[in-house]
Amino acid sequence: MRVIWERLRTEDRVLSVCVVAIAITLFLPWHTYAILSMTGTTDGFHSWGLLTALGVLLLAFVLTSDGEFVARHTPRISLASWRVIGAALMFGGAALYLTIGPGSYHSTEVPVAYGPSYGVYLAFLIGLAALLLTFRQGRKSIS
Repeated sequence: MRVIWERLRTEDRVLSVCVVAIAITLFLPWHTYAILSMTGTTDGFHSWGLLTALGVLLLAFVLTSDGEFVARHTPRISLASWRVIGAALMFGGAALYLTIGPGSYHSTEVPVAYGPSYGVYLAFLIGLAALLLTFRQGRKSIS
């Protein structure tokens, strides 16, 4: 692990910290609900949060793998493009979770209170930072 960390450039290290931070936010509450006397939360491994989890896995793989491996198996897609795709999946999953939500709890007979929680907001902000960083990296050559 130390060899991988030393091999990374400063921007890749920041991107790695973003990936770890979003992986942690997946375990935080993303949604709270209260139905009658029952209350609860759901984490990021539901609904659109799975898209964020896929982005975390993809970006973690791209950051830790050798550039030659990616070039050999996907010759038409550059390493920088894979980074943008991974960051876009992380950000997009959180953004879709915030806009569309995990599902519908609409009821006319039972009072229901539900809404997004702090975990999805953190994932949204960190995902946005990662996406902007990958766009910035795309302007420079990535070795």
